[in-house]
Amino acid sequence: MKKSNLILLISLLLYLASLPFTAVYTKDHEMSGLACALLGWAEMEGGGIAWLANPLLFIGAFFLLLKQVKISAVISLIAFGLTFCYLSVGEITINEAGHKFPITGYGPGYFLWMASCFALLLGSIFLMITSKKAKDQNPA
Repeated sequence: MKKSNLILLISLLLYLASLPFTAVYTKDHEMSGLACALLGWAEMEGGGIAWLANPLLFIGAFFLLLKQVKISAVISLIAFGLTFCYLSVGEITINEAGHKFPITGYGPGYFLWMASCFALLLGSIFLMITSKKAKDQNPA
């Protein structure tokens, strides 16, 4: 298996693993990673901009498939940075009625989501370093 495919597989598996787990705890409710992924776009004010890490993660993966490793690294760095924005969110909308509850903690779904972005970032950096070493050892 090619290194880039392995990196994509690890990142995708981490992302998929984040979906069934609780991502956010509130006083009386929990939100799964899937609920956050599907509904996060609706809360773009404040730290809700963190949801943009989702499309950026997939865009970064797409560029890695196209062998545009530097672009993938930059996009995945932005995606990973955006995951930290969610820590600044004080409350989250729990239902379609718009009821908001204060966030009391973050669950494994949130950290697996972060790990998926971080895996793509580290993998892209690893590919950049190894391709540079290969070019240095085999000058044309």
